[in-house]
Amino acid sequence: MRFPVKSVAGLVVVIAGLGAAAQALARRKTVGDETADEFEIATYVGGVQRTCRAPSLRRGGVSVFCGGVDLDLREAALDPAGATLALSATWGGVNVTVPETWRVLVEQRAVLGGVDARVTPPEELPVDAPTLRVEVTARLGGVALRADRSSGAPEGANHRLEGWASS
Repeated sequence: MRFPVKSVAGLVVVIAGLGAAAQALARRKTVGDETADEFEIATYVGGVQRTCRAPSLRRGGVSVFCGGVDLDLREAALDPAGATLALSATWGGVNVTVPETWRVLVEQRAVLGGVDARVTPPEELPVDAPTLRVEVTARLGGVALRADRSSGAPEGANHRLEGWASS
């Protein structure tokens, strides 16, 4: 039996081309930097780590396909009216870390995926606590939301989330 070298080489070229196209598309869909009050992060077949330092965060979005995003919001401040974060994970994962002083309201749609929200219960927060509304869509992927008190910690310190939603 002959090994189909031309077929395998062709498949490698096609996969490499698709990966390059996915990265180019992700760069076009990613807007805003770490201090932007509105941002979009997209990753396809890859991973991104981002710390948000927005002075008045209003809106954010994360879209993942076959990859992962680790988003740290502990150094951000929410807009007085609150903020909305839209998370979409398809065959990948999103980890989000928020300050424990934020009220986090999660609306989730999961199809063969999961959402794990370990945030401060609303009854333990003051009435005027900043509010983050999170809209999650997980398809064969996972999203993990964690509250952490160590705001201002060095990057990577006390932030690694392990488990099914890790990238």
